[in-house]
Amino acid sequence: MKKNLICVLFLLSFSYQAKASREVDRLTEIVNINSGTANIKGVLAVQNKIKPWFEALGFHVSLVANPEGEKVSAPMLVAEMKGEKSDTITFVMHADTVFEPSSSFQKITMKNEFIMNGPGTMDDKGGIVVVLKALEDYLVKNPKPKYSLRILVSPNEEVGSIGWWNSFHKYSESSWLVLGLEPGHDDYGIVQGRKGNIWYEINVKGKESHAGRDHKEGVNACQILATKMMEIQKLTNYKKSITTSVGRIEGGQDKYNIVCGWAKAKVDVRVPDLQSYKEVTKKMQAILKDPNITFTITDETPAFNVNKISRPVIQQYLKAIEKVEGRKVISHVSGGVGDVNHFSREGVIIMDGLGPVGGHAHTENEFLDLRTIDTRANVLTHFLQGL
Repeated sequence: MKKNLICVLFLLSFSYQAKASREVDRLTEIVNINSGTANIKGVLAVQNKIKPWFEALGFHVSLVANPEGEKVSAPMLVAEMKGEKSDTITFVMHADTVFEPSSSFQKITMKNEFIMNGPGTMDDKGGIVVVLKALEDYLVKNPKPKYSLRILVSPNEEVGSIGWWNSFHKYSESSWLVLGLEPGHDDYGIVQGRKGNIWYEINVKGKESHAGRDHKEGVNACQILATKMMEIQKLTNYKKSITTSVGRIEGGQDKYNIVCGWAKAKVDVRVPDLQSYKEVTKKMQAILKDPNITFTITDETPAFNVNKISRPVIQQYLKAIEKVEGRKVISHVSGGVGDVNHFSREGVIIMDGLGPVGGHAHTENEFLDLRTIDTRANVLTHFLQGL
């Protein structure tokens, strides 16, 4: 009996190591493919690599061309499986990274047995591997899932998923639950909300004149802009989680003695919810109402936050983490936006940061704790089982 038990434990250990090794091998394969957003061929190579992995689980997989053209981005991977209910759980992740072919950061290196350093290891190729493992384990026990399942792998998340916003809105309509596989928080927590952002490009038209002889004939665009920037900065309210940030100002002829004839600025506005969005937008329009000023909103991403519908589901996920990993963690509101923001609407439940845990994203020190691939996949499987 004792000998048989030892054999069983050995086989279980061997099976675990084999599966863990497979996940690491898969991650290594896709991380070592450069998929900087602008490297469309590289991003497509990643999508083509993972496509058969999802097909092997029983998903119908397609590569959908960007509605704004093939020069904007590689295709988006869309994988779907019908469940007993038409209500859909949508999993959101991305195949691109911030590291273009010109970057010196291209390949994986192992810092030790568990720490993998490489471009996109945590953001967000680790998330792809977590979903694959979680769904494989879930579908073994649930070959006909309770809810329909949808996988979306964006090709250009790092630049705001240009061209896909309308698609995300459409997919949101059939989703009751949206799960983002961005990396877990550095304290192992998850994301219960993300601020929305509005990007303003502001242009001021003045009138050049000689700064000495004809000063009164000029209209100083830089002075107008500076005054407006001070007003915009006053909209920042940390208690309400509202921030405004002037990212760039330029103008004039680079001369001392010419009244500035033009100026422009780029402004980032972050808001926690729809009500704040309405309030701040109204105030921004009032500040920028000036015959010398025109502006364009170049990006507008809605916020999502915890509500009475999502709160118990988020708590359920946190309990799954505690059960699997043996640690109590919390959920956060992030100031950064992501693809899941575009799924925000009344009635849908959104969580993010469900991927594995690492650190130093968007730098050449980016790393992933490989142990969290297995644990976060197990958490996701356990959570899906409980729905």
